[in-house]
Amino acid sequence: MNWDEIIYTDWKALFRKYQIEFGDYYNPIKLLTERDADGDLPGIIGCCSNRSAGKTTAFLLAALVLYKEYGTQCILLYRYSYELNACSAIFEDALSLYPDLGEEITAKPVAKGLFYQIFNDGQPFGFALSLNNVDSIKKYSPMFAKTFLLIMDEFQTESGSYLSGEVTKLQSLLLSVSRGGGKQSRFMRLCLLSNNVSLLNPYFIHFGIYKYYQKGTKILHGKGYVFEFSYNAASSKAIRENGLFKAFEQSEYTSAMSGNEYLIAADTFIQKPKGRSKYIFTILYDSDYYGVWEYFEDGYIYVSTKYDKSYKMIVTFRAADHIQTTVMLNHYDYLWNNIREAYKDGMLRFSDMKAKNMILDVLAIDLYK
Repeated sequence: MNWDEIIYTDWKALFRKYQIEFGDYYNPIKLLTERDADGDLPGIIGCCSNRSAGKTTAFLLAALVLYKEYGTQCILLYRYSYELNACSAIFEDALSLYPDLGEEITAKPVAKGLFYQIFNDGQPFGFALSLNNVDSIKKYSPMFAKTFLLIMDEFQTESGSYLSGEVTKLQSLLLSVSRGGGKQSRFMRLCLLSNNVSLLNPYFIHFGIYKYYQKGTKILHGKGYVFEFSYNAASSKAIRENGLFKAFEQSEYTSAMSGNEYLIAADTFIQKPKGRSKYIFTILYDSDYYGVWEYFEDGYIYVSTKYDKSYKMIVTFRAADHIQTTVMLNHYDYLWNNIREAYKDGMLRFSDMKAKNMILDVLAIDLYK
């Protein structure tokens, strides 16, 4: 198997060979060929857009043509084990559009349902794995030696619920499946797909994307990753013109899911409260100082990039920031809990995005680990 040929395949020519046309639906070629901040082909590519744009089908088609052309297998990633038994069903649309890529996708459980193996017309085609079973999957790593493309749909959740330590679990799984093929660690490509939900998700926090994303951003390049933010006008129009959604046309949810806005806006809570206030403490985070006030009338806690240099109560949340003049808090401390509860109750306010980003980093330590 010529891995270099697979890695640097001509996607435009490959899709043309199998007569795949994307038309009004999402076209993955740009993202599949885009380079990262270092000019390298990224191992992680992400696509976020409005609903019904065709993201999932596009990358499933990519997996199918790689299998037909090179014999590579794919991996579908899920959070929970109970999702695995439906893994073959998501290929139905792709096969109905392009039957030359296969007549039937089936799947069967392995190791009493620990994961599923997927078959294309009876031949091994890929696997469906869950992140909540990463420790048990390690021993089966030789089975994944022919895999190349990994696809995780809905990496952002509308509920805001994620696995504890989800990004760490993902890294563990990637280490397990990238063994074999004559190499201790093979280059693979992970496709993260989702609708526009929120910048506050563990992936955007881990990669720092929430710090760099601005309204209208189309693509972000990082070290080893590229994220694309697209808007499909045809799918938006189809949803808005569907009589089924006429009664919901004024709702924030329908507007966000059919438009190019995030369901949870990035600039929410950037506002200076009014009225009497009391300075509570100073935060030292990543060599920068932030001031924290309590506003009595509305009950807000306000975090600002301005701070009182004379105030002696300076707290940190990380060992890397801890110095002789600071007090390091943990998630059992009442000051930590005050910030967390204020966030959960919608009572946190920020001077700007920098102050908000700092608090999101702090909260992420507790909320997503």
